[in-house]
Amino acid sequence: MRSPRRRTLLRGAAALFAFSRAASATAKPAPHRIVVLNWELTETLLALGRAPVGIPLPAWYTNTVALPPLPSNVADIGLLYQPNFDALLALAPDLLIVTPAHAALLRPLQRIAPTLTLGAYMTGAHPYASLCAETRTMADACDARAQADALLASTARVLSDVAERVPRGRPVIVADVIDERHLRVYGAGSLFDAVLAKIGMSNAANARARWTTNAMGSAVVPLPRLLAAADADLALTQPLAPDVRAALAASPLWRALPAVCEKRVALLPVIAPYGGLISMQRFATAMADARATIDNGGGGLA
Repeated sequence: MRSPRRRTLLRGAAALFAFSRAASATAKPAPHRIVVLNWELTETLLALGRAPVGIPLPAWYTNTVALPPLPSNVADIGLLYQPNFDALLALAPDLLIVTPAHAALLRPLQRIAPTLTLGAYMTGAHPYASLCAETRTMADACDARAQADALLASTARVLSDVAERVPRGRPVIVADVIDERHLRVYGAGSLFDAVLAKIGMSNAANARARWTTNAMGSAVVPLPRLLAAADADLALTQPLAPDVRAALAASPLWRALPAVCEKRVALLPVIAPYGGLISMQRFATAMADARATIDNGGGGLA
C-alpha cells in the first residue's frame, strides 16, 4: 500500500505535468509575419534580427533611416497613417506594430492581426531610457530577448568608447536645414540631446541659447538666433537637398555666422533623429568624426 504522503506527491506531480502540457498547448508561437507602420520602429525590428513583411513606403525608410538595410522583398502597404487594408489582408500578418498616432485605426487594424503599440519614447520625458525599454518590449513580443540584450550592450559599449575619445571643449548645435533661413535644432527632450550628454558633448541648444523645444525635443530657429551660441560648432543632418545647399551658400545670413566663417560646420550622414539604438550608435560615432573634422580645419559645406 502506498503511504498517504506518497499518494499526495504523485497527485501533485501529475497535476503539474498536466498544467505544463496545457500551457505548452496554449502558448502562442512568436510572430513571423510582422507589419510595422512606422519607419523608426522598423529599424528596431531589423536590429533585433527580424524582418517585416510590409511597411509604409519602403523607399522612405531607405532615404531617412538607411540602416539596418531593409530587405528588397518587404511589401509596400501604403501611406504611414492611411495604410492599404487590401494589401494588409493579402500579407496575412500575425502582428502589427503601430504607434500612439495610429489610435484611430486600432479597431480596424485589430480585425486583421494583434497589435503592439510602441513609439511613445519619441515624445517621452526620458527618450533614451524609454527607447531601451521599448526595444525590450518589442523583443519580448518577437522572441528576440537575446538579440535585444546584445543590442543594448553594444550600444552602451559604443557610447562609452566614443565618450573616451571625443575631443571636449566647444558646445555643438545639431540641426536639420529647413530652408536658407531656418534650422530645426535638437535640444532638451530629444534623443540626440540624450546621446550628446552620454558622450560628453555640450548641447548649445540648452547650455547657451536655451531654445524652447516641442514634445519631440526640437525647435525651429531662424538663422540670426544662432548668434546666441556663436561659439558652438554646427552639425547638420542629411539628406541636404542640392537646392537648399545652394540657397545656403548664397545667403548672407548663413555666410555671416561665426561657425560658417570659421569652418566649424560638419555634415552628418543620414541618421534618423527619432530612430532606434543603431541610429544612436551611428549618431555618437558621427559626432566624434564631425568634431575631429572641424578640429582638423575641414569643416564646411563646400
